[in-house]
Amino acid sequence: MVRTGKAWGKARPIRPPDFRVIELMQLIQDRRYPSVRQIAERFECSVRTAERYIGKVRDLVAEDLAYDNKRKGYTFTSGGPRLPKLRLSEGEAAAMFLAAKLLHQCRGTPYEEAVTRALAKLSYLFAGKVTLDDAAQPAGWVSFRVEPLRGEETKVMETFLRLERAIEARETVRVRYFTASRGEWSDRDIDPYHLHFQDGIWYILAHCHRRGKVTVFAVDRIGTIAPTDRRFEAPEDFSVAAFLKSSFRIEVGDPVEVAIRFAPEQARYVRGKRWHESQEIEELPDAGGQVGTGGLVLRMRVGGLGEVKRWVLSFGAGAEVLGPEGLREAVAEESRRTVAVYTCPGEAGP
Repeated sequence: MVRTGKAWGKARPIRPPDFRVIELMQLIQDRRYPSVRQIAERFECSVRTAERYIGKVRDLVAEDLAYDNKRKGYTFTSGGPRLPKLRLSEGEAAAMFLAAKLLHQCRGTPYEEAVTRALAKLSYLFAGKVTLDDAAQPAGWVSFRVEPLRGEETKVMETFLRLERAIEARETVRVRYFTASRGEWSDRDIDPYHLHFQDGIWYILAHCHRRGKVTVFAVDRIGTIAPTDRRFEAPEDFSVAAFLKSSFRIEVGDPVEVAIRFAPEQARYVRGKRWHESQEIEELPDAGGQVGTGGLVLRMRVGGLGEVKRWVLSFGAGAEVLGPEGLREAVAEESRRTVAVYTCPGEAGP
């Protein structure tokens, strides 16, 4: 701690410069009339740096900042800006701690600096409840496995930031996009609406001028992105939640009724998780007639059956598609192709 005189007491722990500015604004608002010398002592910085902090405050509040010759310090002539007064409940503090633990695993990635700033902001806003150092400490009683980001991280981050700016400016952008299902590149003009993270992949929900509808694009498959200097207006009735409502994960399509039967060993895993908001589970009796320990049938109304197919295949013989017929045939065909890969030439399949 740094002692700065009776009127000032002890300084708070040193924080990044941007948050010193916020703290300085709070001091001025509390009518502490800080001088440049007192600011330098409080933040353990040079007088020149303290003057820069005053300059940043002046940039933020314009004419409201003034020097009081009588009190020999700075004040706000009109009361200053309204600064956040936030407090954490016990549950929120725990949630913040776990979030910090999760973000902590971004060290060594291009996101590390942004994560550090985010945690510093939270630390400042929740001063007295959680500190940055404590929030960033690994816990011995809990751990997370963060899904690796798909694509080259620096490139994905650069594309993400450019899309974010386009969303803010409501600007149509031209992208060169790789469609994995066809294995080809194409040029598209898109109106970006929303960035969405799913299973380690960033997606952009955008109106595609070529297709004439809102489409999901994987950010890591965008090769180039260029401005068009054209503006767009997003439909007032567009809702991300409504758009993705029927998707199983991220793939969208016309929703259909899907039914999948799971064997007992897989049912134990399936019944413990909410896979889709429309799901209904029918418990099947085991060999002894007891319900709850046998298999089950999972029913849901979803679009994007390509993702459902891949999900069902991950359960192997423990899952059987009962409907729709098109999905059942697609899973069966993929299973036959898999068997062919593992069948030696001249060896009979099952």
